[in-house]
Amino acid sequence: MNFAKTNLLLLFFVFAFPHAGESVDQEVVEVTSLDDNGDASKTISEYVEGNGFKFEEHKVVTEDGYILTLWRIHRNKTSNGPPVILQHGVIDAGFTFLLSGANRCLALYLGRKGFDVWIANNRGQSYSLGHTGGYRWFIPFSKYWDFSFHEMALYDFPAAVHYVKQVTGYSKVNFIGHSQGATQYFIKASVDPEFVNANIESFVALGPAIFLSSCKSALVRILSGSFRLFDWMHAIGFKYFYVLPPNMLGLTESICRKFPRMYYGLIPTIGGYSEGKNFDLRRWPALCTKSPGGTSTQNLVHWMQMLRSGGKFQMFDYGKRKNLLIYNQETPKEYDLGQLKKVTVPTLIVSGTKDALISEDAIRKVMGVLKNDRSDQVLESIRLEDYAHLDFLWGRNAIKDLYMNLSLIHICRCRRLLTCRSRWSPYH
Repeated sequence: MNFAKTNLLLLFFVFAFPHAGESVDQEVVEVTSLDDNGDASKTISEYVEGNGFKFEEHKVVTEDGYILTLWRIHRNKTSNGPPVILQHGVIDAGFTFLLSGANRCLALYLGRKGFDVWIANNRGQSYSLGHTGGYRWFIPFSKYWDFSFHEMALYDFPAAVHYVKQVTGYSKVNFIGHSQGATQYFIKASVDPEFVNANIESFVALGPAIFLSSCKSALVRILSGSFRLFDWMHAIGFKYFYVLPPNMLGLTESICRKFPRMYYGLIPTIGGYSEGKNFDLRRWPALCTKSPGGTSTQNLVHWMQMLRSGGKFQMFDYGKRKNLLIYNQETPKEYDLGQLKKVTVPTLIVSGTKDALISEDAIRKVMGVLKNDRSDQVLESIRLEDYAHLDFLWGRNAIKDLYMNLSLIHICRCRRLLTCRSRWSPYH
């Protein structure tokens, strides 16, 4: 537990402290006294059920023994609506799909539209810390932490898909992935395209992270370059970063209320700033008590390696000697993106003009590797004006700018987007 507290303090002083001063901004001042609908002090089940939904917590065991937590949200005791899995990004947690509030968040919006909503929590974050092999997550040097997004793609993603299919009785599920959540889908599809064709009804990628060479985030560039914090932590055996069990997340609330401008030091410096301040700062205390979820330092090192790779979408680099044992070559293997042309799943790619992590060029490359010669291929992309990396989920207006058409994609199986709002810039 002391190591978890050390992670929290490290994150605060390195990234947030320079932005944590007092402010006369009324919205910022309100955070010290307001708790938006009391959500910061509610459990996730209380939050969901208080808004008229059924809430269930399910445990899923992956092929390699990790115990994942899935949250099910629906209207009826036995929901017959089409299932949709929501998968969060790196260091994040499933609460990200609930954060923006009862009348704004993606999870409850889809629930109101009749979907059987399943929020998946990846291995190694605050809500999924178990293992059948007895590995203890709270030991900093435990083998539990020997994974990156590669294992999440090969084991967590299919485990969640198979489980949801089994419980709901549907032969396919819809899948919405944010950032790393979308990466998991692409990796699995590059290894086994028939898996996604057979099991996924439709796919929405929000800010998909595949090509990072044109990443504009100064902080991420520093962490992958001159100040390799995660590489250092991993090298000396500190195997996890910012992982707090749910019963400890409340410790962060008092800090967030005292220094509400921490938000500007932690989030936009990584994912980008939107001129319209899309995030409602009154939701900051709720975020602090429910998320982020943390991850392994190996996972973060893998992302840093991707940034330094010159645009390669590659597996984890263990070093020449271990690479020879694992990959039969001195360098890490690249994922076979050519396999993605075999994917027949209707796909929507969503990006934002203020996303500092995923550039317009990166999205064009993604579209290029996905495009095939099938006349019946359903592949669309939308670029939202003034949207940063987390605004797809946390934005004040995401429900009207984006979510309404996500439902159209799923329900109608559109060949073309049915509408194009003024804040949208579609690719051609």
